[in-house]
Amino acid sequence: MDNRCVVFYDSGAGGLRLFEKTRKAFPFENYVYFADEKYMPFGDKSKEELLKIFDEAEKKILSFCPKLLVVACNTMSCALAEEERSFPFKTIFVTPFVPGSEKTNKSSGLHERGGKWLLLTTPATAKSDYVKRLISDDKNVDLLPQKDLAERVEKWRKGGKKPDISLDFKNYKKNYDYVFLGCTHYGFLKNDFKKIFPKSKIVSGEERAFRSVRTFLNTFDNGVPGGNVYFAKS
Repeated sequence: MDNRCVVFYDSGAGGLRLFEKTRKAFPFENYVYFADEKYMPFGDKSKEELLKIFDEAEKKILSFCPKLLVVACNTMSCALAEEERSFPFKTIFVTPFVPGSEKTNKSSGLHERGGKWLLLTTPATAKSDYVKRLISDDKNVDLLPQKDLAERVEKWRKGGKKPDISLDFKNYKKNYDYVFLGCTHYGFLKNDFKKIFPKSKIVSGEERAFRSVRTFLNTFDNGVPGGNVYFAKS
């Protein structure tokens, strides 16, 4: 039995969907959801700023003594993935992917290759070396950074007004086979994206990340359901 916790890290509420899905699948685990709201949003930060933010957050994460850290933020994940850091616990990143990218078809469940893709990300994710390499010379992928959508979703999840994204994409082309939601905050608007892009399959990095989480946690037998859940903020 390994009672060490599973930590989910995000700037705010973005990672909650993946967190709840994992918690439902593995109710016997102990969980910490760490919202680094002090630095919300991450999407307007430089790589240097993001790494500095995580250096500070890592101290608190270590204090939780995790066996697994899920970086449930595409922006932070892209910044950290390029660093190839070594952690004393298993770490899973939520990152964008497109057909033909590293292990896409096997790990994402998408067996189709090719097609036209629209990749929606934060400005910081769009500027990352990770994404630049991912879509390098791929003429089938259009990258469309969203300036403040994550922040608008965060405000909505805290009791504000729901963003009307139909206005954001009113005059944008709709001829995509796939629309990739490259920010976990965008997942809360998945049904809205389906209405805007009715002929497109809506995809996100959370799907692939959950498969990795499930594979890892299936190696543990922690007994009966009833794990503890703790929510932390910066």
